[in-house]
Amino acid sequence: MIENILVYRWKTERQSFLTAKLVSMGYHCVELWEDFEDCHADAGFAMKVMNCIQEENIHMVISFNYAPLLASVCEMRKLPYVSWICDCPQQMLFSKTVLYQSNYFFCFDRVYANRLAGLGCENVYHFPLAVDVEEGEEKLSEGQKNAEKYAADILVAGFDSKSRKWLEAEGIPEYSRGYLQGIEEAQIRVYGYNFVREMIEEETARDILDKAQVVLGEMYFDNPIQLVADFVNEEIAEKERVRVTEKLSQSHALHLCTKEDMPDVFGCGKINLYVTPKAVESGISQPVLDTLARGGFCLTNYQPETAEFFEDGKELVMYTDMADLVQKADYYLKHEEERKAIAKAGREKVAAQFCLQERLADMLHIVEEAIG
Repeated sequence: MIENILVYRWKTERQSFLTAKLVSMGYHCVELWEDFEDCHADAGFAMKVMNCIQEENIHMVISFNYAPLLASVCEMRKLPYVSWICDCPQQMLFSKTVLYQSNYFFCFDRVYANRLAGLGCENVYHFPLAVDVEEGEEKLSEGQKNAEKYAADILVAGFDSKSRKWLEAEGIPEYSRGYLQGIEEAQIRVYGYNFVREMIEEETARDILDKAQVVLGEMYFDNPIQLVADFVNEEIAEKERVRVTEKLSQSHALHLCTKEDMPDVFGCGKINLYVTPKAVESGISQPVLDTLARGGFCLTNYQPETAEFFEDGKELVMYTDMADLVQKADYYLKHEEERKAIAKAGREKVAAQFCLQERLADMLHIVEEAIG
């Protein structure tokens, strides 16, 4: 029976709510909150984890996203390691350690879950993200205060223009650079289906990685096509957000919010826009759920799972291209009562079907059933 849980927190992530919720559910939790020097080999970090497991009689380790070094320690100690995958792309999922039997992957994106299963991972589950409904209640009044600070017709969440610009690396042939830029321009116009990987040939991918001096090492699967596709999708995400904001700013007041502004900004705009990165091929990203949980009107691009779990035009609004985005932004800014009704219904849906406590209970039940 699982009673004591080690929660690993990446220093760059806001994850205190996970520990708080597990504690409120009756579990004894210990947090480990520091980065490792090497995701596969950091003796000092590994020793801290092992000591914690021994001293606290830990029954399970959990983290958002995947840490190969944690997986190695848990495999050695025969403890379940739960990775709740909440971001794409995840280059650490190229690690051969994903095949350990002690791993349990709960993936917010169905395509990513299927990809892990295809590698041979045994315990893989499609598991949408969730929100702390009780925290959402508390944040409603706080959100009203933040609305004054972030006041805008359209609030754009998750804006970040700091990608690596890896296509500009010296040595990449002009033909290859132009070919990938062509793929970017085609994919940026398509919502709901990602074809980047299908358009890249293995020989081309290997040549690009060699010229860009990208080497993952022997601890990773040899998957050059997926690695190049991930880089391309990162650049697409930046281009798309820039173009969206440039287009909308021609006629509306925008507030661009970076990751540092989250989660305070969620729900503060009349329209809260989230452009899902193309690397997220089907799943619902956390900013969408957080916006709805805080009573915000959410306008986002079409995603297969968003369409599966939410009623478009009733609980949130999805757009399918740039013209559709502009038209819907104009419409809903002029129809306040309709906008508020959709926001209210969206919040009710999230509270009913995306409750963090219920999601964690389901997760722990799956693990306990598996380990007997």
